[in-house]
Amino acid sequence: RRQSKNMDEGQTFALKTSHEQFIQAFESTPITSVGCIGAGKVGVCTMAVMAKHMPNINFTVYDDDPYIVCSCQSGPLPFYEPDLDELVESVRGKNLHFTKDFDKTVSSQFIFVCINTPLKTSGLGSEQAADLSGWENAARRIALASKGECKIVVESSTIPIQTGETMSKVLETIAPFSFEVLNIPSFYRGGSALQSFESPERVLLGCNDTPSGKVASAAAKRLLAPWVPPERVVLSCVWSAELAKLAQNAMIAQRIASVNSVSALCEKTGADLDEVMKVISTDTRIGAGYLEACPGIGGSHLLQTVRMLVYLCRHFRLHAVADYWNQVLVMDEYQRERFSTNIVRTMGGSIKDKRIAVLGFAYKPNTSEVLQSPAIGLCRSLLLEGARLAIYDPQVSDDKIREELPGASMAQLQLCQSAGDAVAGASAIVLVTAWDELAGMDMEAAYAGMARPAYLFDSRGVYDPAKLSAVGFKVYRIGKPRARA
Repeated sequence: RRQSKNMDEGQTFALKTSHEQFIQAFESTPITSVGCIGAGKVGVCTMAVMAKHMPNINFTVYDDDPYIVCSCQSGPLPFYEPDLDELVESVRGKNLHFTKDFDKTVSSQFIFVCINTPLKTSGLGSEQAADLSGWENAARRIALASKGECKIVVESSTIPIQTGETMSKVLETIAPFSFEVLNIPSFYRGGSALQSFESPERVLLGCNDTPSGKVASAAAKRLLAPWVPPERVVLSCVWSAELAKLAQNAMIAQRIASVNSVSALCEKTGADLDEVMKVISTDTRIGAGYLEACPGIGGSHLLQTVRMLVYLCRHFRLHAVADYWNQVLVMDEYQRERFSTNIVRTMGGSIKDKRIAVLGFAYKPNTSEVLQSPAIGLCRSLLLEGARLAIYDPQVSDDKIREELPGASMAQLQLCQSAGDAVAGASAIVLVTAWDELAGMDMEAAYAGMARPAYLFDSRGVYDPAKLSAVGFKVYRIGKPRARA
C-alpha cells in the first residue's frame, strides 16, 4: 500500500512537472515563430495575413508538393484568390517563407495544420466518413520532429468532431505533456478570403479546460491580438469548435438547397423566385444571405461537411437526424440533374453535334477552385448527349478542365481564351459561374454570332430574361416562369 502511494505521488509530481514545463514555455514567452503545414488556400491566406500584421514574427509554410512550394516561393501562386498574390509578394522573403523542410517548419512555437480532409474512398463509411489518416500522420511527424520541445498545435481546416482528440492521442503517445491542441477553424470564403481573414466576424477558439490548455488559449489570443479585437474571439471546448464549423457549413448548404427547392416550384407555378426571396429576405429572423438559386452546391467544404455529418449521426445511431441532413444531398443532386435535363428538353430533346458555350467552370467567381463545381457534372452530361462544348473560364486552367472531363475528344471539347470565342457559332450559352466579366458581356453581339434559334440558360440569375428575349434569345433562368408563346 505504501509502495502504491509512493507511485501515485510520483506520477502526480511528474504530471505537475510536465504541465509546468509547458506553462513556462508559453505563459509569458513572446511568440516569435509560427509554422504551417499545408500551402493550400487556407494555409497561405492565413499565414500571409498574419505576416502582414505581425512583421516581428517569422512564418514558415511547409508543403510536400515541390510544385506548390516552388510556385509559392517565386510566384504566381498555384491558385487564384483576389489580391492574394500581391499580399504574399509584399511579405515573402521578409517574414513569410515557404519550404519543403518539415523539421524547419515544426521548429516553430505554434504549428497550424491546414490540410485537406478527404472522405474515405473504400471500407467502412466510404464516401461519407472523413479520412483522418492525414491528420494522424501529421501529428506523428510533428511529435517526432519536435524533439521534446513544447508546441501548440492548431487545427485550422474543416474537420469532423473528435479530430483534436485523435491528434492529441498520437502526440501524447510519442511525446507526453509536450503539446496542446487548439481548434481555430478557418471560415474561409473562396473569392473573398482576404476580406474574411482581415476583418473576421468572429474567430472561434477551441481549447481544453486544463491549466496548460488555458495557457495555450491565452497565447493564441496574444497571437491574434494585432488585428482581431478580443471581443470577436469566441471561446469553447475543442469538440464544440469542431462541431460548430461542421454545423455552420451544413446549415449554409441546407439554406442553398431550400432555395433551389423553391426555384423548382416557381418554374412550375409561374411564381418568380426573385420576388419570393425578396419578401423572405425582409424577415429579420431569416436575413438576406444565400437566397439565390444555383445549379448545385460547389466548393470543397459544404457538401463534404454534410456527408460527414450524416455519417457522424448514423455512427451515434441518430438515424432520424442523419436522414434529415441527407435530404440536403438528395436535393442538391436533384437540382444538378434538373438543370442539365432542362437544357436538353428546351433544345428539342437532342443536342447531338450542337455547339454549346459553357461560360464559367469554377464553382464561384473570383476563385480557381473547381471541386464540386456544378460545371463538371453538367459538362459530363452534355458530352454524353453528344454536344460539342466550348468552355471559357477566366481563371481555371485548361489542364484542370481536361482533368475533370476525361475521355472528351478534341472534336467534342474546345477550351477558349475568351467568352466571345466560346459563343461564336454556338446554339446555346450556358452561364455556370457569375464572373463580372460574363455579366457584362455584349449580349446583342453574342446573339449576332450564334446559330438560330439561340438559347440562353442562366443558372445564376445574372441576365434580365425580358431584355434578352427582346434581343432574340430563347431564355431559361432558374426560378423564373417560362415565357408564354
